[in-house]
Amino acid sequence: MDNALVMEGRYAVVTGSTRGIGRAMAGVLARHGCNLVVSSRNPGDCEAAAKELAAEHGVRTVGIACDVSVRSAVCDMFEEISEWSEGRLDVLICNAGFPLRDDIFNTPLDATPADKLEEWYLGVFRTDTMGSVFCTYEALPLMLARGRGSIIYVSSIPALAGYQGAPYTVAKAGILGLMKDIAREYGRSSIRANALALGNIRTRATYDLLDAATRRLFAEQAPLQRWGLPEEVAEAALFLASDKSGFITGQTLVVDGGVVRW
Repeated sequence: MDNALVMEGRYAVVTGSTRGIGRAMAGVLARHGCNLVVSSRNPGDCEAAAKELAAEHGVRTVGIACDVSVRSAVCDMFEEISEWSEGRLDVLICNAGFPLRDDIFNTPLDATPADKLEEWYLGVFRTDTMGSVFCTYEALPLMLARGRGSIIYVSSIPALAGYQGAPYTVAKAGILGLMKDIAREYGRSSIRANALALGNIRTRATYDLLDAATRRLFAEQAPLQRWGLPEEVAEAALFLASDKSGFITGQTLVVDGGVVRW
């Protein structure tokens, strides 16, 4: 996208935005003039990231700690957001997700201990899917009052094609279903909903935890023969957040270097 401030004066909430992909998305929105709510579970990280973005880009920011899997915490966060922004919200990016755990990701369904089934599946689902539901529920009244808005959900390519780590796949697939219903129901109010389905993106939570051989293997899965960068995801999010995608809703934008080809 060009260097114009395509988000100037707008207000956005990005969950899970103190590091990695979420931090990159917050950064590109701020660079294009968007006022930001930075959120994660750690209050100190939220405050630090918000101050950095405000100083670097000259936009209004606020850091609000929130565990999106807790309904009351999301309600409290949006009460604070509404007061801070005077009821304005233009963009919601639901990026917060359950931490990647080796035991959950590497255990197939038949090998999952019976006493872990609900804990693993519902734990991931509550953060990824219900967290998105809770945030959307609170954001919709603010967007409906203004008669416009853009909601972006962060999913993954296993939700489209399957892979492993079924609790994560199930939760990310649920996000896509939510996105489609929100797009269908609220399009008449000029509220758009889209999703990003991510492939291998180079972050501390993924790339940095792998050995060199596994890094190469994952890179070779993509026709582009490399890992994606958080900044590349952020540019895709900027497109969906801005008016440049004004006639796009109900869609899943795949950002994976070509692994999934429709």
